[in-house]
Amino acid sequence: MLSPMNHPGPSRGNANPDEPFVPDLSEGAETGVYLALLELIDEGLIITGDERIIDANSAACRMLERDYRQIAGRPLAELFVDERAFLDARARLFIQGEMRGTLQIALPDGAGRRFQFVAAARLRPGIHALIITPDPATFDSGDMSTTRAAAAGLADKVWPRLAAALVQPVIVVDDRNRVSAANAAAMSALGMDRANLIGHDASNCLRVRWPDAGGSSVARIQPRGQARPIHARMLPGPRTGWHLLLLPPVSAGPDAAVATIPIASVGARSTAVRVHPRIENSRLELHFQPLVHARDAAIHAGEALLRWHHPKQGLIPFHQFVDAARDEGRLPELGGWALRAACSKASAWPRMQGRALTVTVNISIEQILHGALVQQVTTALSESGIAPGRLELDLDEQVLAVPDAGLADTLQTLAELGVRLAIDDFGRGLSNIQRLKRYPVRALKLAPELVGRVGKEDESDALVEAIVCMAAPLGLKVLARGVENEAQQAFLLALGCELQQGPLFGLPMPEANFSDFLSDQLFC
Repeated sequence: MLSPMNHPGPSRGNANPDEPFVPDLSEGAETGVYLALLELIDEGLIITGDERIIDANSAACRMLERDYRQIAGRPLAELFVDERAFLDARARLFIQGEMRGTLQIALPDGAGRRFQFVAAARLRPGIHALIITPDPATFDSGDMSTTRAAAAGLADKVWPRLAAALVQPVIVVDDRNRVSAANAAAMSALGMDRANLIGHDASNCLRVRWPDAGGSSVARIQPRGQARPIHARMLPGPRTGWHLLLLPPVSAGPDAAVATIPIASVGARSTAVRVHPRIENSRLELHFQPLVHARDAAIHAGEALLRWHHPKQGLIPFHQFVDAARDEGRLPELGGWALRAACSKASAWPRMQGRALTVTVNISIEQILHGALVQQVTTALSESGIAPGRLELDLDEQVLAVPDAGLADTLQTLAELGVRLAIDDFGRGLSNIQRLKRYPVRALKLAPELVGRVGKEDESDALVEAIVCMAAPLGLKVLARGVENEAQQAFLLALGCELQQGPLFGLPMPEANFSDFLSDQLFC
């Protein structure tokens, strides 16, 4: 599998044109989407985060009259004439969820040019695809028919392949209620093959019960031959009348609750109705999961995990409402709340074997860049009275891909305060080993998805071993999340990875239960 920084030249064919491109996503969704789109389309493609551009193909560079280095890794705002234009465009694309339209983009000489776009917001949290073509109105009439035809074909060409590039099972239904595309994960979840699904009327082959107008965005699917229905989140498709159906992950089972699907759905038009209530701080709480020394089972730390009491769906974990928080621009605020609450709770924890426990708190990239993180940390430490060395901030691996001087300064200041910094979910695919040297990071936490494959896939075993061997010369401690069984525990211990976390040692639990758990350990 090639990384995005070492991809082959664009491919102009497919050995089987009836089979959508299904990439290997072992290195992360960004790589799969990058390959699926870059190799199969000639239009300008931009893969972007909420604030910064991640990558772009050569066609986009030509259209924007910039070279690759002036686009990839640069702030998305640089494509627009001023900050107001950028904020308006970001709201249209990533919050209101416009999937087709035009944008005014600034060229390097200061002139503006209009482009038609097809957007796919939120391929995964904070990652979006934007496909651009010059607006026919800005060209001579002789070029207009060709450009219109190219723009009109974008949805038909891109969306089936985009569906194939997603890890979560997804079905594309067109305006005639036919199943236009479905990825391999969806066919596995439905227990159906391509011949009995693609091109068929969705009401016949799936017996879809669509949500009522103005109600929830949840559809019910009952494939023929299955007794139980599957709940699917319905999102707007690439054009009017089209829909995407997001199914629960296959591992969750065909009758998994809808809460396994992210709550924040994307509206197709600026008039779309938001389907989630506002997240109120009073409805938030923290759960904690133990991090242990695997050799003797001694508790080392408690990881704070944010939960939201949804008024209808009950208690749901942070990853299922992160998009809603991002849409509201509240990630820095919610992160600050979690930081203060976690430090406050940790101040009452008993000492274990003569040492005070560490509390770890997850920090989003938005909180670092826009959340006055240093002030949040100093306030949390002052109010709680805990020592800076007891606080560890788990940073998303995405920070390694953000060349921002302000981010580096913030992390350096926190390190000088004595706060520990770690890269969380390491090994998902964004990481660049050289970039670890930029920041005062002291630990890497292996992603649960990677740890969960240890003992099952030789490739995963080798990758974990390589990360541990790489980390040692850099002075980085490696911790493992997602340890499920004693075989994984033993394998990691043999590599020197002693700090471990996962179902084998304890699941996340409410703060009161975690305090009782710690008290019980004192008498073991």
